Amino acid sequence: MANEIQLKFGSLELDDTNNITISGISAKENKSVQATKIPVTDGSIAETGRRISLTITVEGDIAGSDVDDLRTNLDALRAGLQDGMQKFTLDDDRYITAQLKDFDYSYTTLRLRATWRAVFLAHYPFWLSETEHEDERTPTSGVGYTINNAGNAPARVKIEITAPAGGIADNCKIENTTTNKSFQYRGTINATETLEVDNRYNTDDFEVLNDGDDDHANFEGDFIYLDHGNNTIVFTGTAGATIKITHRDTYY
Repeated sequence: MANEIQLKFGSLELDDTNNITISGISAKENKSVQATKIPVTDGSIAETGRRISLTITVEGDIAGSDVDDLRTNLDALRAGLQDGMQKFTLDDDRYITAQLKDFDYSYTTLRLRATWRAVFLAHYPFWLSETEHEDERTPTSGVGYTINNAGNAPARVKIEITAPAGGIADNCKIENTTTNKSFQYRGTINATETLEVDNRYNTDDFEVLNDGDDDHANFEGDFIYLDHGNNTIVFTGTAGATIKITHRDTYY
């Protein structure tokens, strides 16, 4: 990690080389906390709050040598922030996926300088490591092994199960005993083919793909995630199966 802030939004770098400077960055966590009143008593019942989104506000200045140059720089800034869901990088080793929610600006020196404010919304409200971790092995059935999520928040994972010669037929279960979450696949994975169980690692959708084809019908249980720290993974099933688990360390 560099000893400086490296701010990017998609392909747009916000720095003084294009006369765009940053004066402040703030983040607001939005949680789903609701309280229900208890009749004829003081107090209430509150559900456990879950983080539902993260709002990031960036403020700064933008300058130009004259009114045309200022307008050109402002147009470049606005264009760079309008492309839907993008990769927002604050540090050089972590990122979050967000989109522009609000943008406003005002001229402080009419022809030479303006201040601006951009508000971004991340619907998956966690920072992810730039480094992708892959653990690939052929585990012994029923014997646990450790995968570490070095972050401080739950990490989504993609699990790929490749069948050995002879295939796998209704004999495939994976459990994270640390989180007490597990799933079982009741279908058949042909020899050398791969079952992919994706807990929204690559997309916003839960995926169960057998050799690329959707097969939610034969899936039972949970879409597994990694808690922070060490997680114990147990594969129970056909000997010789190769298990690959992919994740990014995840942070609040």
